Amino acid sequence: MSAENFVDALSNADNLGAETAFKSAMSDRVGDALETKRREVAGTFVRNHIPEVEDNEEVSSDWLAWKGRA
Repeated sequence: MSAENFVDALSNADNLGAETAFKSAMSDRVGDALETKRREVAGTFVRNHIPEVEDNEEVSSDWLAWKGRA
């Protein structure tokens, strides 16, 4: 349902139909906004990923300095 359905229901004095249309329109909009934000956040995980170093791997002093452990 859309905002048009909401207005149509109000103009026909169908308050229950207007409520249903309003809830549906708001749910769609919130869902779309959340999906957009989820994609933005998911994109930052990929761009800002810093690989973890295994304990048995040799670590450079630059890496330790960056991590604040030098």
